[in-house]
Amino acid sequence: DSLFGRIDSSTVNLIVKNKFKDTNFAGYYLCGPEEMIHVVKDALLANKVPKEAIHFELFTTSEAETIPSTTLAKGKTKLTVYLDGETHSLEIKQNHSVLESVLEAGIDAPFSCQGGVCSTCIARVKEGSAVMAKNTILTDGEIAEGLTLTCQARATSDALTIDYDDV
Repeated sequence: DSLFGRIDSSTVNLIVKNKFKDTNFAGYYLCGPEEMIHVVKDALLANKVPKEAIHFELFTTSEAETIPSTTLAKGKTKLTVYLDGETHSLEIKQNHSVLESVLEAGIDAPFSCQGGVCSTCIARVKEGSAVMAKNTILTDGEIAEGLTLTCQARATSDALTIDYDDV
């Protein structure tokens, strides 16, 4: 009965309406990516949790995507992913993050914050090119060596190969 992945409104409903339906909590403390915090907060409010009982702290402010729209194509890229000794091939939209596309394909890639600050999703670009919307952790030298944060990376070439195992 374990839960995994990003918490969404259905997860909140399962917990509030089923697993702990007879429990009164004094407070709900939220931590995670900003988008998820807002989704969970809204789901709690929809479940009649008092606004005063919901607590969260945002560690970064919302920022517009920093990749110029002229850089991002609306095409597709053939993506090859090396992860845990396996090779995966898929086609992704260039205006979606590499991580988002990989997760949608059912590949269990590493991630945590999805905000470009924790480096859990780090991988090496082996072939092709990608640009990051935001990066607060990789040095210029690491980027020059091919490292990228897949949660922020958007493909800018027709083919892209990333390797989670070579970091």
